[in-house]
Amino acid sequence: MKFLHTADWHLGRLFHQVHLTDDQDFVLAKLFGIIEAHRPDAVVIAGDVYDRAVPPPEAVELWDRTLCRIAGEMELPVILIPGNHDSATRLGVGSELLRASGVHIVSKLTRADIPIMLRGADGVEVAFFGLPYAEPPQVRELLNDSSIGDHDSAMEAMCDRMRENFRPGQRNVLIAHAFVVGGSESESERPLSVGGAGTVRAEHFHGFDYVALGHLHSPQRVGENAVYSGSLLKYSFSECEDTKSVSLVDLSAQGEVTRREIPLLARRDVRRLEGELQELLARAATDPHRDDYLHVTLTDDGAILNAMAKLREGYPNVLNLERRFLERRDGESRSVARRGTSDADLFRNFVREVLNADTSEQELAVFAAAVPTADSEMPE
Repeated sequence: MKFLHTADWHLGRLFHQVHLTDDQDFVLAKLFGIIEAHRPDAVVIAGDVYDRAVPPPEAVELWDRTLCRIAGEMELPVILIPGNHDSATRLGVGSELLRASGVHIVSKLTRADIPIMLRGADGVEVAFFGLPYAEPPQVRELLNDSSIGDHDSAMEAMCDRMRENFRPGQRNVLIAHAFVVGGSESESERPLSVGGAGTVRAEHFHGFDYVALGHLHSPQRVGENAVYSGSLLKYSFSECEDTKSVSLVDLSAQGEVTRREIPLLARRDVRRLEGELQELLARAATDPHRDDYLHVTLTDDGAILNAMAKLREGYPNVLNLERRFLERRDGESRSVARRGTSDADLFRNFVREVLNADTSEQELAVFAAAVPTADSEMPE
């Protein structure tokens, strides 16, 4: 049995106030190409189809087109669960009817221990158990078990419940959306809880031949056969060095697992650039990837008026700008003040340097009134 494992699509995502629907549409077209080239027996989506519980219309339309392409035109079974960003109720609408079309949406905890049986082209039959994301109180109520107080104990109890439906010689796959201990975070995941209470231990997965995980956005393995496929795109600048991919998993009748990461080509990359303004603008003229989403750190020593606008003349998708000069000046400002320069003079110099303008008496009066409050709130 060969299946494709993907997760964390986050359809409808905003990245620094930029709508990513077109980028997601582009990369999903690449996913269709991967499916056509490798011909898996099924597609598994481990949660966070949408970026929020009430997704925008264009995200819903993209999901509809994608599902119709994979399950309809390609006639491939699709198994998916809601993640912590999804609304299980909304994602699960029509799930009973869709099941007859080969789309298995496990949106209810009550169905988590009911295996979805699929047979591959090689004749290997696999039981897929979908565990929708749920808070510990939901699991506690379902199982009537007062000892369930966190995500770890909830995962343990649900896995125990699923194992009761294992059959001798049966190959078993778990689909879950969780933060497994030892996993590496990025800046784009929403915490499941505070203080580490949202983590679960990989030891609870014993008995499963493969665990298809969602939630963490960097592709990684966190157990013998417990794997995060990673997100569809880079959703934060902390993921600049990631290679986004989907996992092609082959599960033999003997339970041997082989996995291959197949890279996903994005419409635009997410990168960091550093340098002086004129140097970067000169580089942009010959940069074939000038349309990438960028975090830029300027190293110029002087003040620059409208730095973002100037940068966007060369790199139109600069989303974040950092100034090393201003950071240094901020660190030095207190020592300058201690050398006898008055607050008013510092303010005049700042306005002249940044805005190339003189300070009016009215502006100085407003500034003077604000200084005592600012000084009282400044940490030592």
